[in-house]
Amino acid sequence: MSISPLNSVNPNTSARQKMKINTVTATGYAALGAGAASAIAGFNKKIKPHKYLAYLAGIFAVAHTGIIEFYKFSSKKNKQV
Repeated sequence: MSISPLNSVNPNTSARQKMKINTVTATGYAALGAGAASAIAGFNKKIKPHKYLAYLAGIFAVAHTGIIEFYKFSSKKNKQV
């Protein structure tokens, strides 16, 4: 009596699939990380890195919000049709 496999997925097809990057989570975590690094640099009185990291955190936060609003707008547009 043979044991049947639990997963019948062909390993060749799963290896060929491209990994999709979720841009919403990537920009969200990038904004959070840059903001935390900016706070640490500000606490340590490193003003120049603090300023640049704050700008970077702001850019990532705006990109994060823009991507979310784009997805929200495009999903509303698809539902109306």
